[in-house]
This record gives sequence, structure tokens and C-alpha cells, in this order.
Amino acid sequence: MASLQPQPSAAGQPPRTAAPAADAETARQAHGLVPSPAASEQEEDGEIRLGSPIARLPVELDVVIPVRGFRVRNLLALAPGHLIESQWSNGEDVPLAAGHVQLAWSEFEVVESQLAVRVTRLA
Repeated sequence: MASLQPQPSAAGQPPRTAAPAADAETARQAHGLVPSPAASEQEEDGEIRLGSPIARLPVELDVVIPVRGFRVRNLLALAPGHLIESQWSNGEDVPLAAGHVQLAWSEFEVVESQLAVRVTRLA
């Protein structure tokens, strides 16, 4: 393990040494080391607490339904009240994923005038 050596001083003064606690802090700063708060953000069972900064990181979620033969012209022709036929059976849960990792199963629901996704079970 490397330790800090006292720097030679100018004008013949004796070198100054730091206190042990300050010396350790200086060594961490010199090597760019920062104490990790990860241990304090996790509970005993290894799960991340909801109030931690890691739990508040934004994650893009994907809910994808296969639609065969759907083209840009079909998208442009959509109007209120039109239906799109998909390969997914009615009432079957839809996978919810973040990247290539499936997190849960979900279902679509209309809330007021907006389309929503309700999580039905975790993967």
C-alpha cells in the first residue's frame, strides 16, 4: 500500500508532516478515491432502499405489443375510435422491460382519456 512521503521544502525548512487522519484523507484525494455510500443505501437483505439516490435514477421502460403489417401509412391514417389488430390475445398480460431485462407483467387500461399500464405481477 502506498503512503504519502513528506515533500521537501524550499529555503531549507524541515519538511512538514500531516496528522494520520489528515494523511489518509489526503491520500484518498490524491488517488481520486471517494468513500462509497452503497453500503448505507442497502438494507441487510441486499435490496436498495426506496429513499436512496440510486432508487430515484430514471429508467426507461418498454411495453411492446407485436403488430403484424403495421406501416407508417397506417399510423398516419389513425383517427379517434380506430382499432389496431395485434398478435397479442385479449386479456393476456404484456411483458414490461427495461432494456433487455423483463421486470414485470402488465396490462393496458384507460384512465380518464389516457392509456395507462398497470403492473399485474413481477417477473
